[in-house]
Amino acid sequence: MASRCRIDIPMYSNDCLRAMNEMRSKSLLCDVILCVDRCEFPAHRIVLAGASRYLQAMFTNGMLESGKTKIELGGIDPQTMASLLEFVYTGSVELTTANVQQLYAGASLLHLPSLASSCSNFLEAHVDYSNCIGIRAFADLYSCSSLEHFAFKYICEHFLEVVQSDEFLELSKDGLINLLKCNLLQVYSEDEIFNAVELWIVHCYEQRKNYASEVLQHVRLPLISLEFLETRVVPASFVKNDSKCQMLLATALNDHESNLPPYMFLPRTQPRTLYTVGGRNSDFCQLPSLEQFDVANKKWLTLEPMTCARTAVGACALNGCLYVIGGECANSTSSLHGDTTYKKTVEVYHPREKTWHKVEDLTIPRSFVSAVAFDGYVYALGGEDRLCSYSFVEKYDPAGDFWVQVQSMKRRRSGAGTAVCNDLLYVAGGYDRGIHADRASVECYDPKLDQWTFVTELEKARSGLGLVSLNGCIYAVGGRNRSSDSYFDLVERYDTQTHHWSPVAPMNSPRAWAAVVVHKENIFAIGGFDGANRLNTVEMYDSVKNIWTNVEGLNVSRAGCGASVL
Repeated sequence: MASRCRIDIPMYSNDCLRAMNEMRSKSLLCDVILCVDRCEFPAHRIVLAGASRYLQAMFTNGMLESGKTKIELGGIDPQTMASLLEFVYTGSVELTTANVQQLYAGASLLHLPSLASSCSNFLEAHVDYSNCIGIRAFADLYSCSSLEHFAFKYICEHFLEVVQSDEFLELSKDGLINLLKCNLLQVYSEDEIFNAVELWIVHCYEQRKNYASEVLQHVRLPLISLEFLETRVVPASFVKNDSKCQMLLATALNDHESNLPPYMFLPRTQPRTLYTVGGRNSDFCQLPSLEQFDVANKKWLTLEPMTCARTAVGACALNGCLYVIGGECANSTSSLHGDTTYKKTVEVYHPREKTWHKVEDLTIPRSFVSAVAFDGYVYALGGEDRLCSYSFVEKYDPAGDFWVQVQSMKRRRSGAGTAVCNDLLYVAGGYDRGIHADRASVECYDPKLDQWTFVTELEKARSGLGLVSLNGCIYAVGGRNRSSDSYFDLVERYDTQTHHWSPVAPMNSPRAWAAVVVHKENIFAIGGFDGANRLNTVEMYDSVKNIWTNVEGLNVSRAGCGASVL
């Protein structure tokens, strides 16, 4: 009876290539020599043709080189050629910041797409403010659109840092104008665009002063503040000594908007950065103030305050706006709950216009409400008033300006943490005034089912904690246990795949009722109360290094504040 069986030997082809590579190193059975800058590299045609479409075409399409034993290759240096051959035979090569561009160029020439892709990924991982302009130019030269797009996006998002680099100062005139035309440059105001232009011109003043008017016409002069115009633009030497610049300035300031190009009135993109709002900085002093972190100058700026001073607020970002929800306000020096007003006010901050406006109130006035943006809505979870804590959950529809109730949580919670991860909403901890106890329980909400389920509990019951999502995990940060009057520096991480909580590095300071947010793959804990003092300190957690470091502190100490990234 006939039978058959196909066998599959793992790693067989790898073993064959390894043997061929050993023969190459000893020049055994080699039938071609690649010549690069007077250096010779013996190799096997069949291996080269299998790895490189470029060399396959050279060997098989009747080209002159197909009959030669020695083949000259240009555009590659010997060291790079050695690394390329190592990759062809082994599929392995060491990438460094010193060799990656040469390897990418060689991989492009020889058509080694997997190596080119790895080089591109390596360059993306090593882009920073000092090299992003050069990497973008390199990617453009080799038509690597994904890397070019990545580097350009980095330039736009970090423009205020990029302008401090040598690469920016060495940009060509056309390169600078190409940047200035872009609406996506992230700056706080057009004043900073002028500062960048001035830096570039002053760097080579005698040569670049002749380009002043050509460059200045891409600065959106009508958007520059009047004070800045008077103190910086008008006195600038390249402006006052150039008649064309003077005319540009006069036209921008005096002509009607309809006579100017439309782009002159388009604001640039605001940098994504940290905002913190509200809270309390003494026993009976609620704050209306809003602070924004200035990334370029490493300091907090005080912005337009809310109309309603309050603490114990919920806050989140949706559609580029900051929502501040609920809260409370002490009406006297008495500590009695009866002298506290619980708020149902919802205010929205628009960073581009730097203005606040009110939207529809919460259904129930309450403080220590947890807030999160999820699937185009703002969710407000739990909270408390003078009588009880709530399990009530409602969501706000910004298109219709109304709140609608969804399924309540299984437990009453105020001062709980909430976060969104993998299209599910999580809420953890919190205080239940009815039983006078903090909770360790964690619930998960599926909006498709409108259903809550319990998941693994926290290690320690607590309220006043922050909850954030980062890289598929949930972090529970700080908090307080009222029964023991303990304030925690504890940070726990929940793996949504294993459903397990594990401790990570603790904060440098215990803090409850801090605002906790994620920005640029780092966790920030802002303000809070350590059991003795309300804090203005800010800590940043690096999940790769598993360390917390102190960063620039707030202008005002605050606990019970809200924060978000816009």
